[in-house]
Amino acid sequence: MSKKSTKALASAALMSLVLTTALSAGPVKAAQGKVTRVSGADRYATASQVATTNWESGSDSVVLVSGEGYADAVSASALAKKLGAPILLTEPGSLNADAQKALDTLKPKNVYVIGGNASISQSIRDGLKDKYTLTELGGANRYETNAAVADELVKLGVDASNVLVVGGEGFSDALSVAPVAAAKGQILLLATNDQAKTQPVIDFVKKNNSKATVVGTKNIINDTIYNALGASSRVDGGADRFATNIKVLNNFQGDLKSDKVYIANASKATPDNLYADALVASAVAGKYSAPLVLVDKDGTAGTDNAIAYLKDNTTSSTDFQVIGGLGVVPQAIEDDINAIYNPTPNGDQASEVESIESVGLNQIKVTFNGEVDSDTAEDESYYKVNGTSLTDTNAHATLQDNNKTVLITLADKQKQNDDVDVTVKKGILSADKSNTISEFTQTVTFSDTTVPTVDSVEARGNNKLTVKFSEPVKIGNGVASDIDDGDAEISGLSSFLSKFKIDDQNIANFGLDSQYSLAKNTVSDGHNLYSDEIEFYFTSSLSNGSKTLKISDGDDNILSDAAAFPFKETSVDFDVDTLTTKPEIQSITASDDKVYINFDRPMDSNTAQLAANYEINGGSTEYKVTKAVLKKDDTQVKLSVSKLNKGSNTVYISNKVKDAYGNKVADDTYKSFELEEDETKPSVNSVSVLNNSTIRVRFSKDVDAMYAVDTSNYKLKDNDGTDISNYISAASDATDYQDGNTDPITIPGNTKSPVEGDTTDVVDIHLSQDGIHKYKLTESKYTITIKNIQDRASTPNVIDDYVQTFDGSDDVAPEVEGNAIGLEDSDFDSSNPYRKVVVSFNKAMDASSLTDTDNYKFKNGSGDTVKLPSGTSIDTSSDNKSAIIKFPSAYGTQGKSGDNLIDAISVIGVKDENGNDMTVSQTVKVVPASDTATTNVKPNSINVKYNNDDLNVNLSFDKSIDNLNASDFKVQAVTPDSAHKNADGSITLVYKDGNPGISTIKLAGLDAQITTVQQASIKTTDVNGSPIKEITNTPTPVTPYGFTAAPKTYDTDNWNATLKSDGTKEVEVKFDTPIDSGSVNKDDFTFAIAGTGTTLKAGSATVNGSGDGKNTVVFTFDSDDNSSTALSKFVAGASLKVTPRDNTKISTEEDKNDEYGYYTRSSDDKDGYIVVINGNLDHSTTAVSTTYIVDNTAKTIDLASATPTAGDLKTDLTSGGQKYTVAVFESDGTTPVADTANVAPEDKVVITAQDGYTSSTYALK
Repeated sequence: MSKKSTKALASAALMSLVLTTALSAGPVKAAQGKVTRVSGADRYATASQVATTNWESGSDSVVLVSGEGYADAVSASALAKKLGAPILLTEPGSLNADAQKALDTLKPKNVYVIGGNASISQSIRDGLKDKYTLTELGGANRYETNAAVADELVKLGVDASNVLVVGGEGFSDALSVAPVAAAKGQILLLATNDQAKTQPVIDFVKKNNSKATVVGTKNIINDTIYNALGASSRVDGGADRFATNIKVLNNFQGDLKSDKVYIANASKATPDNLYADALVASAVAGKYSAPLVLVDKDGTAGTDNAIAYLKDNTTSSTDFQVIGGLGVVPQAIEDDINAIYNPTPNGDQASEVESIESVGLNQIKVTFNGEVDSDTAEDESYYKVNGTSLTDTNAHATLQDNNKTVLITLADKQKQNDDVDVTVKKGILSADKSNTISEFTQTVTFSDTTVPTVDSVEARGNNKLTVKFSEPVKIGNGVASDIDDGDAEISGLSSFLSKFKIDDQNIANFGLDSQYSLAKNTVSDGHNLYSDEIEFYFTSSLSNGSKTLKISDGDDNILSDAAAFPFKETSVDFDVDTLTTKPEIQSITASDDKVYINFDRPMDSNTAQLAANYEINGGSTEYKVTKAVLKKDDTQVKLSVSKLNKGSNTVYISNKVKDAYGNKVADDTYKSFELEEDETKPSVNSVSVLNNSTIRVRFSKDVDAMYAVDTSNYKLKDNDGTDISNYISAASDATDYQDGNTDPITIPGNTKSPVEGDTTDVVDIHLSQDGIHKYKLTESKYTITIKNIQDRASTPNVIDDYVQTFDGSDDVAPEVEGNAIGLEDSDFDSSNPYRKVVVSFNKAMDASSLTDTDNYKFKNGSGDTVKLPSGTSIDTSSDNKSAIIKFPSAYGTQGKSGDNLIDAISVIGVKDENGNDMTVSQTVKVVPASDTATTNVKPNSINVKYNNDDLNVNLSFDKSIDNLNASDFKVQAVTPDSAHKNADGSITLVYKDGNPGISTIKLAGLDAQITTVQQASIKTTDVNGSPIKEITNTPTPVTPYGFTAAPKTYDTDNWNATLKSDGTKEVEVKFDTPIDSGSVNKDDFTFAIAGTGTTLKAGSATVNGSGDGKNTVVFTFDSDDNSSTALSKFVAGASLKVTPRDNTKISTEEDKNDEYGYYTRSSDDKDGYIVVINGNLDHSTTAVSTTYIVDNTAKTIDLASATPTAGDLKTDLTSGGQKYTVAVFESDGTTPVADTANVAPEDKVVITAQDGYTSSTYALK
């Protein structure tokens, strides 16, 4: 690469660095699931302009970097993010004029200069020292500069206990790791295999006692440097920079978020140290804890793997940020990324509403730009007239034959020349359900100055005649209850029927079927029925040939439109065809529990739709046909079946089934068809917010509707991780998208609950706080988990667990909630404690917009509304839902008057986190903080887990916490050592390693109770200055939702090994948490008898007891797994070494988040624990007799010439209640003597102790 090219690339890189860092400070509307490209031009002027534009009120600090280099830029961007400062660029020799202009405008107090004198000259530094506090962070090389910046970050409060180390030559690995370091809040250090160069970094690690994780292969950072750093672990790189990038992202996946992803090119260059745009992207990605994905040239393996990573690790709400112009990331790669969640739709599929117009005074015509799904397009609740949603009682929507036009007939006519806003709400699907049509509103002028006419007359077969009018006309008296899904029977409307004649005969004379002769698309205005389509179904066939339909003049009551224009007499010719052959089956297809029979002609609406006319596989109830409906212009019969066989099936069609011409199907019509095995798992195609309380989920295929609407298959969490699945519930005030169905989860376009056998590929999840009021999706992010959904294949395919984060609703405009609160804070200003005012919003707001003083005014005591005074500053609450305005000391909410009294706050232009503006400005009164506690803990927010060896208890409240006091809280009556607030608004109670209360909490497990001190003693306050509400253990204790604090071995000095009186051998080991009974295995521990070389194998392992006792695992030993010799060593007083294995799956009980904490063997555990075996067995083998002479020294029993039976001898030797057992053998010592046989002097008697192993042998004489 030429020097000119190198400088051009440097220019683009550093300009983009400044640009993206600055733009990230202001609200940018994310392009969900689509690419936003950021690229720049001239570096110095652009840097200056971006800095002054985005820091309009100035900046306390500025970071100055050479516009010619790269190494220092990594450190500079990290420092800029920490300081919240802009970056300015300059040439090495003299301060660039644009940089000087920006400094004059920004008026910083501090300037941080990054790099040595070769990057930014001494003359520049000397000039800056005269005006600013100068902090110079540089060194002789990039490693010294990196260490200097690291030291400064520590001074600024960055924790150095854990650091990441990457190769500093070429920045290949650093590009991938920089965002990870930012996400983990860790310092990123550079190293090389030249120890002398790396020494400053090594010294930093040693000085801060840092635990270093090295990222990269041994070629990048060898073992010598690894050991010099005292590194604890290594994350290996891949075969090249692109493979390394994917490995790093996968390894640290849990530390990265998916709401933003940055993509940049890292193709090799000459020299290969200029990954300009990737360096830029790495800097800005770190700000958002976002991954940086590196791409190569189009069509390469590196790019293909990057696209695959994006498919697997992003969501449809992810904002894809491509850094760099088309020259480095070509349009083809951008198109591939866009296609992940925005596939190019088929040309005939609708993507938007094309137009809305009126038809007469009571009909609306909606035209889409492609074909739409009939179920959603014909759902009246997707349409609004003048802001009011339509229902199936005041309107009827019908999709026309072109599948692109919907006619909506209104029960209430509009006034002549009225302008009415008609809205098609977001949610109607394209025909293939790949697109969700966005909301569209158009003002429609209703006007009718023409008489209704006939659009068409068509005979279908010889027993059905369809008449369509140009607009709805009156057909007779009727009310809404006379209409069934848009259909009304016409057989009783004699005045209407009298208007119709065929060849001069009244149409009623041809015999009308009362069930199937219908007015279609019918509505009622409360008195009259209106319809634009009539189907006449005849009980006998019309003769073939040309015929004439005559429709007589209408009048005020019959055949007049909503504008009272009557129909004028009209005659229309139509043809009736003759067809006498039997209908033939063209094909049969099947899928899951549906059979599709395709005929060569239209079929009869009556007989073809009777389920009883069909049988599957012999007609047994196992294969019952539950429904038959006509499709595809009546040429297809769709059967719903309770079950189908894999492979071959047979359908029988009764000869009662006729075609539209009256011809019956052939007798004994049996047809075979195949059901191919479906082995494809369903997946989730998309999750989107339909409105402020409805989430739409679209699956990749039809799934079992009963599973799809089961609320237990969905888990929903809000922005701080609190489980809000209990809000999945229909609200009584939530008519949107429900259309009369009050189920928590509904199928779009379906007004009824599904039944067994139904399928769907789309569901809407409705949210309610209390069954009455909607839960509004006001958080910036939500996370949904979907599992257990299955299709209806003969062997159902079950969805893989699916987790996705998505944006909250754009339908909820940001607005101020309640009054502004005037705080009293003497710690802030003891002389004037009334300078703070809190303004709260209904959702999380953009931080830079929230803290912009230009977005607020205040009304003073003189009644004037003016700008905030100079010197006012604004902080945000931790959840970005509140602005804390700090006025200068001359102003206050109390103790001031006139122009200095703060009476009200006006909010003008604050935006939410998704970039949505407040729709109107709001002015709210300033009132004092209330002592009444209203802020409650969120019960499903409590999570117990480890942070290193400290036990953390995380919990959230329904309002942001301002002042946090750790002593207010207790977990299982144990007060935490400390507490802190988190960026997501939650708080963490910390129990430091060594606190004995940790065991108390962990032993309680999921039953640990969270409480506070009594209300009067609570010092923790919310952002409005009010105390939080007391947490008690009545009536329902507040307990953990998540408990993943891993079990540790516990009370090892009191582990038990017992030899019981019945010979049972047990070992009890204890953990400090209740243990899941399904997680233990008999091979989890090893057992060795000390000093004998004998090992025992457990025959079983069980969790003992319940509650606190459930922390004990009991192992038993038997002869099935051990030899008698080995078991004989298990005796009282023996020492047993009990050692956990390293590969166990021992875990806590499953928490409410379906997660576990898993045991990991500690260094102490590896050495094992000595347990002394307890026992209460009688080990005596000393024979005792009341009849015979026993010599226990010589081991003889003198029978004194008696010859008792073996049984009598045993009885005698145990008559004193001895615990031993007696056996009698012949002289060989192995052949037992039967109890009924007499003993002989040469026989042997064996006395065995109660332990089953100790024994003595006596000779008889």
